[in-house]
Amino acid sequence: MVGITAMVGAGDAQAAPAGKPNAGVPLSSVVYGTGCTYPVTMAVNSSGWVAFYEYKPGLPPRFVGRDLPDGALATITWVPRYIGEKYLYGMQNGVKSPMTKVSVRQGYGSNGLCFGI
Repeated sequence: MVGITAMVGAGDAQAAPAGKPNAGVPLSSVVYGTGCTYPVTMAVNSSGWVAFYEYKPGLPPRFVGRDLPDGALATITWVPRYIGEKYLYGMQNGVKSPMTKVSVRQGYGSNGLCFGI
């Protein structure tokens, strides 16, 4: 029984994000807009909640959402609130994913026709 418990514990320790967050392709190709909505997905190799964060160096991370993965993919809707260069990352089972750099500018439009300039 001790061997089985040790094996299960070792498997859980390896459970982590399997990639970095993907914020899709914004309409303006490399810039995201404040107030616009973007699906953010991240591959995972384990079950359990995945929390997503937006991080700007020098400031504390901002929680932007969480998801219980469907299969090997966790997805949230991200709404950038502030202009600047930022990073998105996810956390699952206490393990942080690699970061994705994003540029956020002023958003214009609404619904599916929102973009950043």
